[in-house]
Amino acid sequence: MSKISIIGAGAVGAATAFALSQESWINEITLIDINEQKAKGEALDIMHGIPLSHSINVSSGDYSQSNDSDVVIITVGVPEVVGESRLIPLQKNTAILESIIPQILAYSPNTTLLVVSNPVDLLTYITYQVSGLPKERVIGLGTMLDTSRLRYLLSRDFKVSAENISSQVVGEHGDSQVVLWSKTSIAGLSIQDYAKLNNIQLASDYFTNLEDEVRQTAFDVWEMKGPNAYCVATAISKVTKAIIRNENLILPVSSLTKTDDGEDIYISLPTLINRSGAQTHLNIPMNNDESKKLNHSKTMLKELANQIKFGGQ
Repeated sequence: MSKISIIGAGAVGAATAFALSQESWINEITLIDINEQKAKGEALDIMHGIPLSHSINVSSGDYSQSNDSDVVIITVGVPEVVGESRLIPLQKNTAILESIIPQILAYSPNTTLLVVSNPVDLLTYITYQVSGLPKERVIGLGTMLDTSRLRYLLSRDFKVSAENISSQVVGEHGDSQVVLWSKTSIAGLSIQDYAKLNNIQLASDYFTNLEDEVRQTAFDVWEMKGPNAYCVATAISKVTKAIIRNENLILPVSSLTKTDDGEDIYISLPTLINRSGAQTHLNIPMNNDESKKLNHSKTMLKELANQIKFGGQ
């Protein structure tokens, strides 16, 4: 029997609850939100369709309702505002996490925490600091979406199924993310070799432009419809399934690593995920440019992390 609790019944939390409710490997889902009526309404909306699907219990309530959860998914948080210092929402989110994490762990001390709220790398680091849990049991969604978006865009451009595309985006889920072009392939061929074999002419700035599109496309969707939710829910389901079903799947999630100076930081690297949580990183060889960009991403995140004040200091 597996139980998942979702903290936050907004667009992402509700989409995640629905996506997970369609999976046969979950028995119970609990939605918790400061707006109890919203959480209750979302749970009922899903449950009204369960007779047409398969047996699962979706409920809402306070933190006691989340007891004995295998995975708790955190989607709550204050969003960043354009032009505002990143430290302002970070401090607000630190206070939120310091409030909710003790309540989560009071009822599910053996759970694995999956952080989705942005900026996800920094909020996952804060969650790790506040929770006191082993590093394996605190995971951020990381660059799961960036990697998925990259594969989608490559499949669009090369008119081939995304299933034939292997690629990884590492580093920050944000502006300093790093596309590992040296490890990107289509059916085992490098992008350049595949293009040459199929008489496809690549513009000189193709790779740079595609990196920009991967970063920008989420904002484009936001302007069209509001929060990105369905793609996020799909990524959450992928990570959650890897945990619950002990899949030993390598995914680009945000997990604990070290800077060159030996300081703790959360950042996305290909990581083995199973029932015990985030295990070893896959040490993928990178070229010099990729390594430099990844180190820059780590340094930037650590500089921000060092400015976070805990306990209302």
